[in-house]
Amino acid sequence: MPRKKGMEPKSSPVGRARSSLRKGRSLVVEHVARRPRQDRSQARFEQILDATEELLNEMNIEDISAYDVGRKAEMAASSVTYLFPTMAALRIELSRRYSRITTDNVMAAHRTMAKSRNPNWQQWIVEMGRGYRDDCNTFRYFAEVVLGPWVSRDSKRFAVAMNEEIAASFVRYLDEVFILPKIPELEWHVALSIDAVDTVYASAYVKHGRIDEASFEEAMKMQIAYLRLYLPETMYMRSDETSGIER
Repeated sequence: MPRKKGMEPKSSPVGRARSSLRKGRSLVVEHVARRPRQDRSQARFEQILDATEELLNEMNIEDISAYDVGRKAEMAASSVTYLFPTMAALRIELSRRYSRITTDNVMAAHRTMAKSRNPNWQQWIVEMGRGYRDDCNTFRYFAEVVLGPWVSRDSKRFAVAMNEEIAASFVRYLDEVFILPKIPELEWHVALSIDAVDTVYASAYVKHGRIDEASFEEAMKMQIAYLRLYLPETMYMRSDETSGIER
């Protein structure tokens, strides 16, 4: 049966490749900052991070744009997006800055506990959680970066890696002070416990704008209860000569 004019079958849009695919463009967005080598560009890089911190003292992280950062840093938005192609890339670099600070603070608390010869590893956990809570409650920009909503997988992936780094340091210091038995995947379990604390802290921060005492106490109960599944309730401390802790 002959088709009437205008009744020819139309080509399906599904069969036509998208223009971005036809041109060979990747659908994967890389949230990676362009870290410069020249001193002047490095200064601009840090200036952008500092400006973002100032904004986060008043704004929510999901509401900040490259234009806001450029205005605060007194530079064109294009200068911001050149070094930080996405806001997620900027957040990752702020997280990288804080990971060093957080790790140093946590390890300083551990050293203090070790020097006091406190044999209670549970108290070590509480002191670590308290210091983390105090930083979040004192510095809003810090809380926004580590506890604010996640808008990219890469930034969340970096946060997970940061917790794994803190966990590895914790286990290393624990082994220096206590006679630690061989516990399979202990670093992973400690990292998971830190993830759990982050979840409770983030919930409190969204609700109250801070980590309240009740949320802090419940987070510590959860972390200690979980780690008790793997760590002995009590452990012998090493002697001063073998502990590796400077007095």
